[in-house]
Amino acid sequence: MEDAYGYERYGEPYSYDTRDRRVRIARGLQAVDGLTTSAAFDEPAQRYVEGEISAVQLRDIVDDYYDQRVGRAVDRHSEEADRVSSRICDLLDSSGFTLSVASLQTIHERLFRGLMEDSYYEKHFRDYNFSKREFVLARESVEYGDYETLEEELAAALSAFEPAPYRADDIAPYVSSVSALITKLWQVHPFAEGNTRTVAVFLQKLLRSHGFGNITNEAFEQYSLNFRNALVRACYRNVPLGVAPDPTYIDTFVACLLRNEPFPYRNRAMAAAELFRAKGMIPPQDENRSLLG
Repeated sequence: MEDAYGYERYGEPYSYDTRDRRVRIARGLQAVDGLTTSAAFDEPAQRYVEGEISAVQLRDIVDDYYDQRVGRAVDRHSEEADRVSSRICDLLDSSGFTLSVASLQTIHERLFRGLMEDSYYEKHFRDYNFSKREFVLARESVEYGDYETLEEELAAALSAFEPAPYRADDIAPYVSSVSALITKLWQVHPFAEGNTRTVAVFLQKLLRSHGFGNITNEAFEQYSLNFRNALVRACYRNVPLGVAPDPTYIDTFVACLLRNEPFPYRNRAMAAAELFRAKGMIPPQDENRSLLG
């Protein structure tokens, strides 16, 4: 629809394959936190794929389902998976995006509205520091951003970002520049919960804003936990043990998005072997070999 000023109002384009892919991506991203969707999402999602309803209607149907169950027994894990999945579809169908702290914050708010234990953190950054033990780091933690400088760190990373030139015969420089930005945003970890899913949606919208409208993003459907572990390895450093940040895996993941290829690394293959050996443990990638003698 074109208005008097010559602008065309955004209309959701219909493509069965595109909508089906978005639903599968939305479901896949829930695996980052061990969540799976239920019939409350799956049934209207199929109607969305078929073109019977829009992404906004899908979101509203799922929200209405849970809003009407106030006071009844509800599986909170399913509720989060269902609501967030429907909202991911809505966000991916929306054309609005700018490279800004506000965009990142708005994506998080739209994904997790009404789902945070403390509603304050739906709209605001965390006001405390934390750590999280990681399988690929032998239960060590990434050093996340200090809560007192979160917004400044995000703004600095986004301001400094300049994507490298893209060449079809050598996408590595472009991939590395995008991966470095996403890694930095994730390591700052500005939100109390939902950082990986928020950054994943941000990355997809960023790539689309760069003209990559035809990528399938299937890596997010099948390898969302691998995406998180790739970010972990790109952020962690332990100088005494000789462990440096390794961008290999996140670079590969972004390249797989652009090429519509499967991600080649298993989670155990991304483990920091030096950390396991320092603790007297067998690195996960060596376990099968040790069993074989």
